[in-house]
Amino acid sequence: MDNQARRSPVNAMLKPWREVCAEELRGQSEADSIRFWRVAHTVEGETRAPFNYRFEHTLAVVKLARWLAAEEGADVEVLECAAWLHDCRKQLNAQRGKDTHAQEAAQAVEGILAGTDFPASKIEAVKTAILHHVGLRLSHRLEPLEAACLWDADKLSKLGAAGIAHFTCISGAFEPIGTETLLARSDLWLPLAEGIVASLNTATAQREGQERLAFQRNYYAQLRREWEDSRP
Repeated sequence: MDNQARRSPVNAMLKPWREVCAEELRGQSEADSIRFWRVAHTVEGETRAPFNYRFEHTLAVVKLARWLAAEEGADVEVLECAAWLHDCRKQLNAQRGKDTHAQEAAQAVEGILAGTDFPASKIEAVKTAILHHVGLRLSHRLEPLEAACLWDADKLSKLGAAGIAHFTCISGAFEPIGTETLLARSDLWLPLAEGIVASLNTATAQREGQERLAFQRNYYAQLRREWEDSRP
């Protein structure tokens, strides 16, 4: 696009799509977090939940998506937009039957992006990526590349140091939590994490996944040693 096109009155009226996506996700996720926690804090005049898991998770996915797009040659606009909106209609601990949050998020994409500078020709690709991001294991590699990278970014965000931090922060909202409980749940989580890493689509994500999984194994092994050690 040349400078004249970028400066046209029509384009000047369009909202930056990244800002719109972030605002949409923050508003929806904060309200859902307050509903879920049933407690809130006032911070600089704003009502905030103790921990907004959905927004923190999404930020991690967005950062990973940008990185994977550069490493794997995916369309960064499609991938980043899909990362911002992949969980935009998901609720914490929602009382539902079949999980339809991917379909609901994909249906919301056009409305959220209306009036923004996001390329209309790429909206269907965003929706396709969102529709394919669910699940913790894959039986085959996903296509197109943007769908594969979104799946990888979403799952990588659940591994490593950030994954532990997010899991620990949200755990107390589901059940009373303590070190023994965290260790017991790690015994359940690590085999699932191994399956996630085995399912990652791209070579870049596979390398990163192995590193993050190794960190989690070491972290929980160290936590167990410290907790069970009888030394004063």
